[in-house]
Amino acid sequence: MPASRETIASAFNQRAGTYDGDDWHVRYAERLVELAAPTDGMRILDAATGTGFAAIAAARAAGPAGHVLGVDISDGMLTRARQSITSLGIATIDLIEADATALPDLADGAFDLILCSAGLLYLPVQTALREWRRLLKPGGLVGFSTMREGFPTAARLFREQAGRHGPTLDDPAGPLGTPSRCRRELHDAGLVPADIVTETIRFSRGDLAHAWQAHTQGAHHDALAALTPEQTETFRAEYTGTLADLLDSDEDGVLDAQVIYAFGRRPSHSEDPFRRI
Repeated sequence: MPASRETIASAFNQRAGTYDGDDWHVRYAERLVELAAPTDGMRILDAATGTGFAAIAAARAAGPAGHVLGVDISDGMLTRARQSITSLGIATIDLIEADATALPDLADGAFDLILCSAGLLYLPVQTALREWRRLLKPGGLVGFSTMREGFPTAARLFREQAGRHGPTLDDPAGPLGTPSRCRRELHDAGLVPADIVTETIRFSRGDLAHAWQAHTQGAHHDALAALTPEQTETFRAEYTGTLADLLDSDEDGVLDAQVIYAFGRRPSHSEDPFRRI
């Protein structure tokens, strides 16, 4: 069962202080924005903005005539985002605390571009994509990033070892974990699949220092809550030890992760099968 909205918000509140320290998060978000190629004056929504990496990159691309709205359920992450935005002197980003899959106060067709860097791992995919489709103008673009199924290796190892202690954990990348699944989900939400880009992103050893925290305070938190403190500590020791050994024996296999950047367009009025007749 997926973690609850409250669990996800609490988990990211706890991670907010260290989230900026993982350089791959920055590179991952900036690459999504680069591929989306925002232009001057665009109205952009950054869904599940976190500490604002994609929002900042998008605001720079859209220039002083553009506007970016960042949305997240974690007030801790938004606090960090505001600090970064203020320190950079960017005046074209607004942030709100809200569920990015349900934004009834925002008008239909309000945005030229909607971005979501890594956030769909924690969201109901069709609910999110259908809401973002509503918020896009006809011809507007949605772009999201996701891990390929089975990546990163450290997360797969975590799930495998968890099974030996009781919980059976699903791969949160599963629903979007292949290019064909990304295309299907976009199509089913009434979007026209556009570019699907597959690449490799590399973690650092420092990134993996936060692996236990990220996995236990993320999508698997509720499933792991049934473990006793003794079971949790045994699991932690086994996982961190095995991960360290694997890093020494197969560094590239652990640090390299396959990722997907997927894009879809809202059809024009004449093309739109969802339009009211």
